[in-house]
Amino acid sequence: MIAYGAGPDGPGEGGGKVPPLSRRLLDGLDLLGGHLSAALERLLSGRHPYETVGWERALVDLEVLFGREVRPVLRESALLETEGRVRALLRDIRREDPFLQRWAADSLLARCCYLLCRLLRPRVVLETGVAYGVSSAFILAALQENGRGELHSVDLPPLRPRAGRFWGIAVPERLRGRWRLHRGASRRVLPGLLEELGEVDLFLHDSLHTLQNMRFELGAVWPRLRPGGAVLADDVERNAAFAELRGRGPLLWRVISDRERRPLHGPPAPVVFGLAVKPGSPAAPSARR
Repeated sequence: MIAYGAGPDGPGEGGGKVPPLSRRLLDGLDLLGGHLSAALERLLSGRHPYETVGWERALVDLEVLFGREVRPVLRESALLETEGRVRALLRDIRREDPFLQRWAADSLLARCCYLLCRLLRPRVVLETGVAYGVSSAFILAALQENGRGELHSVDLPPLRPRAGRFWGIAVPERLRGRWRLHRGASRRVLPGLLEELGEVDLFLHDSLHTLQNMRFELGAVWPRLRPGGAVLADDVERNAAFAELRGRGPLLWRVISDRERRPLHGPPAPVVFGLAVKPGSPAAPSARR
């Protein structure tokens, strides 16, 4: 049995803390607006027809870009241990958690997060969408292996009983020193946070997958992304936002479509996510920052 406790000490959440009423009302309005936008978009729009590549082909593309073999990274003990721990935890909490397990990052996206962190050796990683903190755990495990870097996560958890206990539960205590969790809708939090951070090395979008929200997040982050930095975006097939990013002239742009071999939860499922690398050297950022 996995031992687990309260969620991370984020702003107004975690550790048993309850957000003030005004904050909960604002969060509730943002959540309701997001659900309505997503439902309306599903009703009026079909899936965007992307040209895709499989996971193995994407690995070849990354090897060419970085000039090194990437498969040994996917066999590192830190990655394998994280996979095993997260898989066991999601199995153990299945009957009592307030989230939907489909919100957890799939195994291929999580592996890609770890891989890119190891290849880019980022100082600043930014993600939107947390839920259990599956992608957060893989990113932080890679940063720990690198011996540097911090993760900033932006998320608006559901206003459900006990949600705070499970928010970010997949991140072990020993990795939380590199983690800053920012509560709120990305449209409210990102502008100020990006101003504070100045530059980002890796960005993961895994929050509200509407055209408006994805367009906003990608548009806000891309100018702040360092040359050679990378963007990952989950569920890009839902709209054309990731296609628009191609118009900014990325060094590498791929939509990866494949099927999980060893899922972190549930049966093997199809996955689709996007990867884009900004022009410039994809080597690690200089030590001057």
